[in-house]
Amino acid sequence: MRIFVMAYQRFELSEGDRQAILSGVSCAALLEDNGYLLVAEKSTRHCLKYRKNDDILIVTHHDRGWWDAQTPKGVPGASGDVFALARRLDPEMTWREVCTHLGAKVGVEPKGAKYVKERAPRADERPPAERWADRKLPRRGGKVWTYLTGERCLPDWVVRRAITTGCIRDGYHAAWFAHRDAQGQVCGAELRGPETHMCLGGSIKTLFRFRPGSGTEVRRLVVAEAAIDALSFAALDRERTPDTDYVSTAGGMGPETVATLKVELAKMRDLPNSLLVVATDDDDAGNNFADMLYVLADEAGVAFTRRLPPDRAKDFNQTLKNLAAQAA
Repeated sequence: MRIFVMAYQRFELSEGDRQAILSGVSCAALLEDNGYLLVAEKSTRHCLKYRKNDDILIVTHHDRGWWDAQTPKGVPGASGDVFALARRLDPEMTWREVCTHLGAKVGVEPKGAKYVKERAPRADERPPAERWADRKLPRRGGKVWTYLTGERCLPDWVVRRAITTGCIRDGYHAAWFAHRDAQGQVCGAELRGPETHMCLGGSIKTLFRFRPGSGTEVRRLVVAEAAIDALSFAALDRERTPDTDYVSTAGGMGPETVATLKVELAKMRDLPNSLLVVATDDDDAGNNFADMLYVLADEAGVAFTRRLPPDRAKDFNQTLKNLAAQAA
């Protein structure tokens, strides 16, 4: 009797083929093939924001890497290369199926990100701190002042205080809101104007900070998604204290932002009556951000609460606009 034995041969991907896939397959194109849409107004040349329902993924590293904007850093499966992305999008695929699927896509270019590719290259490649230093302060009657107090309905005192505390500059067509590193140096900026909604090229997003009071320690930390929402909350805040800090995450929870929030919460841990106030948008994305902030506060041992716009507007700036319209 003859016995035939089937030899099992393990599938292996050669290093050459792996590099060909990594360099040739676009993360953005893969997302588009799976129904994700580019959020053009919140994307830059080096940071593409994609959304599918409530799922938000950020494509970086020249389209060869990605991370989940709503998951804290370090969580397995929340970031990686195109191989990790393919497995996230279809967890049922085997490793061999992943390699075969991606190998067929080498050289495919994303469609939705075409506008980013066609943008003229930035003429100013200096670090954000140098570019910030060249910007002037907003002046009454100027475009930025008029945008903030007119279109955005921020009270004059909030704009003046933001100027005197050094967290805002005039970008001519847009207001620049500073993000600073642990040493207090500007490392990035949110740019907002009538036709501008982006972050300054080369930005490292930590936190925009507005502290109108004179307190030396932060006992009450208010976290919003955008700088204008943080300023709007400050304008509406009836519980404001001298030690309240109003901050924003620039609409994401990247690793630098999460790390900065952890540092701030750690400082608050042993302070009496410290409190994290979650002031994210009243929508699904805002709820997801709120859940992430609850976890960070709980891990740090800091009490937390959430505040929603009193008129159930989408965000606190819309509440300011609604109040201005009613008073008109």
